[in-house]
Amino acid sequence: PVIYWKVAFIHFERTSCMERNLTTGSIGKAVLVFSVPYLITYFLQMFYGMADLFIVGQYNGVDEITAVAVGSQIMHMATVMLVGLAMGTTVCIARAVGAGDKERIAQAVGNTSILFFGVSLAATILTLLFLDSIVSLMATPAAAIPGTTSYLFICFLGIPFITAYNVISAMFRGLGDTKSPLYFVAVACILNIALDYFFIGGMGLGAKGAAYATVLAQASSVLFSLIYVHLRDTGITLKLSCLRPNHAVFRELLRVGVPICMQDAFIQITFIILTIIANSRG
Repeated sequence: PVIYWKVAFIHFERTSCMERNLTTGSIGKAVLVFSVPYLITYFLQMFYGMADLFIVGQYNGVDEITAVAVGSQIMHMATVMLVGLAMGTTVCIARAVGAGDKERIAQAVGNTSILFFGVSLAATILTLLFLDSIVSLMATPAAAIPGTTSYLFICFLGIPFITAYNVISAMFRGLGDTKSPLYFVAVACILNIALDYFFIGGMGLGAKGAAYATVLAQASSVLFSLIYVHLRDTGITLKLSCLRPNHAVFRELLRVGVPICMQDAFIQITFIILTIIANSRG
């Protein structure tokens, strides 16, 4: 009986988590099953900055707190824009799943990988090039400039990890699975808090320590998600041809992702403006 239930549980996990069919059954239940883990995941992603601020405030003064507060606003903007752009992947894969077209799913996964590799590379280079301008634009108080610059420099180097996590999560959501991304970000949050206390409390690195904790936690989350994907049977076979740019797939990814990305960016810009006003007042 024990072996039977273990096998049954593994089978249930594979069928319910990797390719959950949301086109049948109760609409209300399907919405709740899909949206509640997504909501919690989104909150936990915001929790990074909150945790950094709380722990920095326990060990450091106003300058380091300001550095993390300003840096967190910039990184949150980058994150929500990536989440919005990755929504194009979720929608494309979901449409293919609904149509039962595994070849189309593979094409969406392959072209997403190409697209976001380019996006993460470009974003990392551009943010590092304009790092000083970004810090200046935020009207960062003079005493907080060194900490803000260090925080953002380290976090900008970690943009590929932020991108990779959100792309993998978008793929899972396209398959109807919002629980797995929740597990990934939960691991990252726990690690982030532990590393915050190590780098900020133990080593006294202040804002720089908060950035190290955030990047290492995100990198660990990506590693965990890749291992998770490797161990699970997605039923999707990627061929070399799937990694060749397909203009039709690109257009579909961008047609959905870009408007959501811009919408989220405009919302976050309002908070950036409020931060600039607050900083300019001392």
